[in-house]
Amino acid sequence: MAIKQVWNDKIAETFIDMSYDEQSQLYRRFKRQFDALSAYNLDYANQQYQEYLEETIMLACEGDTIAQDFLTYIYKKGRVGLFENNLLRAYKWGIIASSNGSKLSIMRLKFFFQPAFYKIAEHPKLDEIIDNYNLTAENIEYFFAMALSDMIMSVSDVNIKVMSQLAVIPEPFTDESLRELERVRDRVIENTMKLL
Repeated sequence: MAIKQVWNDKIAETFIDMSYDEQSQLYRRFKRQFDALSAYNLDYANQQYQEYLEETIMLACEGDTIAQDFLTYIYKKGRVGLFENNLLRAYKWGIIASSNGSKLSIMRLKFFFQPAFYKIAEHPKLDEIIDNYNLTAENIEYFFAMALSDMIMSVSDVNIKVMSQLAVIPEPFTDESLRELERVRDRVIENTMKLL
């Protein structure tokens, strides 16, 4: 089942332009479908879920932003009887999707990006960047989240090649591994501002 067949081709083509609420509704519908199947046969539902997850990863590795964004959701939520939630894996796929323009991933990672936004707000070059890129209150977080995501991907193991080699079912993550990703985020702020 291809990701573009989960809903229909029309939805897949317009997904990136949908509002956050519209995209979230589609994810909730997906979860309800598997939850309903689980009520009848948990093992079968989890087998189907794992197959779906494998295909989603394949599409994400081919550059499908919808699949990348969907993996952010899947790994953040986890799956009863299959794997616990894994914020590290969710954040990494979210960063990849954010760098490709997924507004939903940027919204999901707002907590992750927020400390960087505070530092950017105090940066002496901020006004110049705002003027150069015609940034507004509506697009400034989106702009900087994409820029930070690109920079994180260029200096760390957050990239499609590394992600494609990971097991589909994640190992439990540690707080230290998550803190390391946060340190990478903090290290790239200055370079991102210089690049802009």
